[in-house]
Amino acid sequence: MDTLIKKISEIEEAASSVMDSMNDRKADYAAEMKEKTAAFDRQLDEATAKQLDELRQRMKAEMQKKLDEQKNAGQKALDELEEIYQQSHAELAASCFQQMIKE
Repeated sequence: MDTLIKKISEIEEAASSVMDSMNDRKADYAAEMKEKTAAFDRQLDEATAKQLDELRQRMKAEMQKKLDEQKNAGQKALDELEEIYQQSHAELAASCFQQMIKE
């Protein structure tokens, strides 16, 4: 009977040792997963920040291009209006001069 109790006690100690080992491995695995998750989050944050910065730069360049195009179009329209004014002004002045001479 003592032999049987001794064997059961040995088995229980071995099982306890295996459980302790498994708990240690479980804790190590949990710490490893926590570290990997934190590294993934940092990497994702960096990638997202980089993409957002690139998008901002592209949008800024596009807006500047559109602004330049609008400025050029506005200047062209003003130049055309100035030319029309100068041409019409000369014709109106000539017409007024002709009318004054006739009288």
